[in-house]
Order: sequence, then C-alpha cells, then structure tokens
Amino acid sequence: MAVIVAEFFGLVGLDMTPPATLAELIPYLLTFTVGVVLVAGVFRALGALFSIFADWRRWR
Repeated sequence: MAVIVAEFFGLVGLDMTPPATLAELIPYLLTFTVGVVLVAGVFRALGALFSIFADWRRWR
C-alpha cells in the first residue's frame, strides 16, 4: 500500500516529505485535493462507461 501511495504522490507532483510551514501546507493540500478529485472523476467516468456497456449487452 505504501508503494501505491508513493506512486500517487509522484504522479500528482507532491514530495513525500511533509511541509514544514503553513505557507508550504496550503499548496500541498490544494495539489493533493485536486489530484484526488481528478482520480475520482476518472474512476466515475470509467464506471459510467462500463455500466453503459453492460446495459447495452444485456438488452441486445
């Protein structure tokens, strides 16, 4: 699990070292939040596509 989290942080562009000041924390949290929203959006879109495909195959 630690490898997956490290890879996610690498893809989003975050360092694995935590921020030391509040000025570093705010952009860190914003970047993390945007990354999580983007990943959730991709999974939602894939789920919708798979759902549409599954319904089409069932009624055909």
